[in-house]
Amino acid sequence: MKIHKLIEPDNVYLDLAAEDVESALAAVADVFAPKLGLDPGAVVESLLEREALGSTSVGDGFAIPHCKTQGLRQIAIALARFVQPVPFGGDREDLVNFAFVVLSPPDQPAAHLQVLSQIARVLKRRDLRAELMSAPGVEEVADAIRQAAESEGL
Repeated sequence: MKIHKLIEPDNVYLDLAAEDVESALAAVADVFAPKLGLDPGAVVESLLEREALGSTSVGDGFAIPHCKTQGLRQIAIALARFVQPVPFGGDREDLVNFAFVVLSPPDQPAAHLQVLSQIARVLKRRDLRAELMSAPGVEEVADAIRQAAESEGL
């Protein structure tokens, strides 16, 4: 599973308002889950259960909240940029501006880990992180990630 094939402008959400992890995940789930035929509340609950195991923040203003969710046939990724930084993990110093939300079918654990690994790998690129924070629109966000992934062979 290559992440550049999973990034769709329709699943990029810019300027979402949130005050904490729960409201950030709810803001994404409210717009993303219905597109997948999923209940937003159930998605938030699953994401929060995973978050309780440890913050999904990867530093530098980015997080990769993820969970396995019943009702999916393939992995789905939403990208969310928040109006204000959101504290993840309860630590005011661990602020997140941008999240890659990954939802996977429970029967695809290897693909789930592969996608998380690919996202972490492209987020090591300082140029991509800067581009994602300043991109003016959803097309630019999707294109930046696709280009970074392809250049990394992902």
